[in-house]
Amino acid sequence: MAIRFFGVLLLVVLSTGTIYAQEERPKTNSIDTNSNFDKRKERPERNRYMTIIKNNTKGILYGNKCFEDFTLGIGFTYAVQIKGNSGSLNGAGRFFHNAGVKTALFFTAWPWWKLRVNKKKKDCRKLSGDFVG
Repeated sequence: MAIRFFGVLLLVVLSTGTIYAQEERPKTNSIDTNSNFDKRKERPERNRYMTIIKNNTKGILYGNKCFEDFTLGIGFTYAVQIKGNSGSLNGAGRFFHNAGVKTALFFTAWPWWKLRVNKKKKDCRKLSGDFVG
């Protein structure tokens, strides 16, 4: 019993010593270590987007900057995969992936996200004259 007590006591003493021995890191990435910063302003922009997987580029205005910026603003992007490539999803895998992304968009971009995307697609197609794809 005494050995267990001294073991626990030794562990507590050693752990508190290492906690106090750690140096506090500055809370800024500037040269002045006394300055504070707002984490929301310093946080990098969101760069991981949800992807909706398509088999062809028809109807998604692939390469149209206006439409791509709009979809990135909502929080998703279209990805085109060719059938038969290694690593590409089959029909069922693509369906369930896209269903998950569309469900997430329902809650993050509100229920009528698809209507907004279609309207913006028409507007961007008119502005750029992109009536081919």
